[in-house]
Amino acid sequence: MGMYEQDGLGMFHGRLVLLGALGLLGFLALAGQQARLSLLQGPSLREEAEARLVQLAWEPTVRGRILDRQGRVLAQDRPTFDVRVDYAVLSGQWAEVWGVALAREAHAGVWRQLHPAQRDALARAHEPVFVEHVQRGLAELALVADVPLEDILASRDAVVARVENIHDRYVSRRFEALLERAGLGEEAPPDAELAERLRAQAARPVAEQRRPHTVIGQVPDAVGFAVLALRERTAVLETPVLDLDGRPTGVVARVRLPVLPGLEAGHARDRQYPFRSVTVGIDRSTLPGPMRGDGFQSVTVTGTLDAIVGTTRDRVFEEDPRRRRAWLEHQASEQERAMALTERGTDRGRYMEGDHVGHAGVEAQLEHGLRGLRGVRIRRLDTGSETVFERAPGRDVTLTIDALLQGRIAAAMSPEIGLAIAQHWHGDINARRDDGRFLAGAAVVIDIETGEVLAMVSTPTPDPQNPAASAPPPESAARDDWSDPRIHRAAQAVYPPGSIAKALTLVWAASRGEQRLGERIPCTGHFLPGRQDILRCWIWRPQYGMLTHSTQLGHDPDEAESLMVSCNIYFYELGRRLGPARMLEAYRAFGAGQPPIDAMGSAAGILGSWPVDPSGNPAAGLTAVDAALMGIGQGPVAWSPLHAADAYATLARGGRRLGPTLLRGDSPPPSEDIGLDQDAVERALQGLWLSTNDRRGTGYHANINGRFERYFNAQGVDIWGKTGTAQQRATLTKIVDGVPTPVTASYTHAWFVGLVGPKGQQPRYAISVMMEFAGSGGRVSAPIANQVVHALQAEGYLPGGQRPDWAGGL
Repeated sequence: MGMYEQDGLGMFHGRLVLLGALGLLGFLALAGQQARLSLLQGPSLREEAEARLVQLAWEPTVRGRILDRQGRVLAQDRPTFDVRVDYAVLSGQWAEVWGVALAREAHAGVWRQLHPAQRDALARAHEPVFVEHVQRGLAELALVADVPLEDILASRDAVVARVENIHDRYVSRRFEALLERAGLGEEAPPDAELAERLRAQAARPVAEQRRPHTVIGQVPDAVGFAVLALRERTAVLETPVLDLDGRPTGVVARVRLPVLPGLEAGHARDRQYPFRSVTVGIDRSTLPGPMRGDGFQSVTVTGTLDAIVGTTRDRVFEEDPRRRRAWLEHQASEQERAMALTERGTDRGRYMEGDHVGHAGVEAQLEHGLRGLRGVRIRRLDTGSETVFERAPGRDVTLTIDALLQGRIAAAMSPEIGLAIAQHWHGDINARRDDGRFLAGAAVVIDIETGEVLAMVSTPTPDPQNPAASAPPPESAARDDWSDPRIHRAAQAVYPPGSIAKALTLVWAASRGEQRLGERIPCTGHFLPGRQDILRCWIWRPQYGMLTHSTQLGHDPDEAESLMVSCNIYFYELGRRLGPARMLEAYRAFGAGQPPIDAMGSAAGILGSWPVDPSGNPAAGLTAVDAALMGIGQGPVAWSPLHAADAYATLARGGRRLGPTLLRGDSPPPSEDIGLDQDAVERALQGLWLSTNDRRGTGYHANINGRFERYFNAQGVDIWGKTGTAQQRATLTKIVDGVPTPVTASYTHAWFVGLVGPKGQQPRYAISVMMEFAGSGGRVSAPIANQVVHALQAEGYLPGGQRPDWAGGL
């Protein structure tokens, strides 16, 4: 018996050991799972648990205004209504939930015993009546809002597609993040069970799936109030109860529901641009003879500020949150970060569905300051404590632009006035000129003392009704469609400067010891001995009797006279003496080759060999001929009208370069002395004055229909300036035998750049006008520059002038 007991005890101990081992294995499995949850997924699970204990209530903010230099509002938010519907209703989830609820209520006694597939079938059988209810509600909304039902359904489908795309991307990114936290990936993949659990954890809803979405945007107040009334209306929905086989039982369920569940008319903000249209009066008595008339002509111009002020969109792109995070991390000041972030690191300026986002111009460049910070109430559900952050409206931005001055200049360049229409008396055979064709162009005004840009006009302007108008313009340095209105020709397009650069060549050569003031250089008609077909003076042509300026003046011209008559030979010689490297240095010193301003994305221009030499040396491969060409503003150099006005402002300051600015209130740009000889500056200014005030000057007058007309007729002011006719090879569409035909040739841009100030005083403003492929700078651009001077007078920047009292924004 003792043996039996011993054997029994041994068996008992064996079983005990076996049970212990099995228990230990189970414990180890649980411990392993606990370790995996604690160590690998712990941070993520804690984050989720913490998130569930925090409730955020957001309060909308107001985007900052954009003002002109006179305090006129150029962009502002206006309260309005957006008609929104809960996402669950739009996506069909609401109908699914009600289908389940009705089926469960009808079969409450056996619901728990049913197989999941049976439950799903019953729920789906009861669902269509709720889908139809939503459809009827949307039709009722269409009637109330006076919007086609098709448009509402299209908005619904677009919202669902967009939100599901957001959710799919979020799930994919979160799953990858969970794998990374767990130390898993391609080299160490998770087992099937863990992968399924991680996917389920990653698939939680995104915020966009838990809130209403706009189906009709920015409705009038009357429609908004009608939608609010519709939201309160209910209807009794009658639906048959089905048996387990999906057949009607004869019982009818009655449910009282909102006519359109999840409907709301939420307060929104419409971005308004009050000066998108401006009406001004142009004094026709100041126009050239063929266009001259009596009194003021009313002209309405549209979109002249669009490229500067910019636009917003009400859709958040994928890159917007990334840019916001990058700005907070690398560009925002400590104060800006402290204002934007809560203690938990939540960004109060974060992007949410339906936000206005800066899309172009100043709206985009200053997006983070303009957009403001939402108010937020943070409530902890476990303690009941609340933290409140008050909303912070976006900062107002004041531009240096004068909206009415901008409008006046744009009106002078409009087809209605006629200065920007090709005329037979423009008289340049190389122009892209068919009489009656509209001429595209640009005009810039800069305050010399401050560098502030008062006006920056580009014509034509995009049609705001055309969706393609908001698309980014092509690269200005190599664009094909020269008629594209999206290109802001004043700042984003570049052109050869032509003869307007001669004043800069003069002061640079004299300041670098390559020209002696008072030096006379013979005008021989052509620069290269034995080559009469290239590098010629513009006057040495059959239509001018093969004259030279030495013959015309009765002596060889000095530096001031050479500017007055725009002698090519004089400046070919100065360019040759300076050579390619120092000519490039001169242009660079005056601002070419770098973007003048950042607030709207201005072009840097072309400076040196193009395409850029692999060595990185812009003068590589350039010859003395290139240097001679750069001396007259041709060859490997191109800049914008903004560059040109800035360069002449620098000249007027005696070589102190500020650089143009578009924003008031910013710290003034640091000035740079580019090292000009002041006597040379005086001689250059003398030459520019002679150009517009001496009968022999290229900027003085033109023969129009057999009568000499002075380009400038404003009283009480002094004008210094230089015309320019710059050649550029391009393929353009011309009318040949009545048919639009692409023609590749050398065409000419028309320039006038100058300075203006009160009579007997120093220059106060720098002006540039460029008309694209228009021909003669004197005949085309100088009359427009004359209207710029009259606009400055009308707006009180210069003495004299008059204006009608009805001018203003619409």
